[in-house]
Amino acid sequence: MKQLRYWIEHFFLILLHGFCKILPWHAASALFGKIAAFAGTRMAMNRKAVRNIRAALECDENAAKQIARGHWNNLGRVIAEYPHLKNIATHHVRFDGIQHLERLRDDGQAGILFGAHLGNWEVLPHALLHHVDLAMHPVYRAPNNPMVDKRLHHFRSPDGRLTPYSKSRQGMVGMVKALKNNEHLGLLIDQKYNEGVDAPFFGMNAKTGTAFIELAQKYDCPLVPLRCVREDDGFLIEARPPLAIKSRDVMDILADAHTLLEDWIKQHPDQWLWLHRRWKTEDLRHVE
Repeated sequence: MKQLRYWIEHFFLILLHGFCKILPWHAASALFGKIAAFAGTRMAMNRKAVRNIRAALECDENAAKQIARGHWNNLGRVIAEYPHLKNIATHHVRFDGIQHLERLRDDGQAGILFGAHLGNWEVLPHALLHHVDLAMHPVYRAPNNPMVDKRLHHFRSPDGRLTPYSKSRQGMVGMVKALKNNEHLGLLIDQKYNEGVDAPFFGMNAKTGTAFIELAQKYDCPLVPLRCVREDDGFLIEARPPLAIKSRDVMDILADAHTLLEDWIKQHPDQWLWLHRRWKTEDLRHVE
């Protein structure tokens, strides 16, 4: 039964991406953004998104529902934009802080870039490769469906020049090898990691992985914040100066990273993926 479900999911994803590929990217993006906003707000899981938004941003239910609707719109756009990633990254991005990326490219050492599920995070590896000639191998959580994983893997590796690594034991071996070869990794650190440490995120306890910090300290490589923001006609890609990591406690560095992510999410709350089980139910802030 599970295998049948995987085949059905994969089939419909092929149809969706095939249809989106026929359309101009902005038309496909807008169309499926509207479809996702309509359907998503009527699904049971929307209640989880609204609950997370209210707890994190301490807003009322109406405001949370509006943000949740925008979040569904952004998610639908992300899915529709997969077949157009190369075109989007080539012609529809602008940069802020590009000097930090150029320094990573030219310093002859490994580097780790980290961020969150904001805007269209899948655009980042393509854009850095095309505009900066910086190969940032994406680290991702593999979907349960292996066929979907293989299809998305294809989109994440433009011209075969990037190597996506899954968050697994095997993936960690590949990541370590890449850093030893002075290559660059890109990680999204805003998902719940059950084996992680307890760390405040929006003032609430969240299980968080610290491997990205420990790897940066062990291999003495810069830890650079990176985000993607959706704009009317494309995307803004912003890089910040590397975090200070030498002779610092891991939890202090993680606190700095979380503070930065919180600020980014507050600026564009409708562009973050609120469906993550980022907090346990008992750790969510109670909002009247």
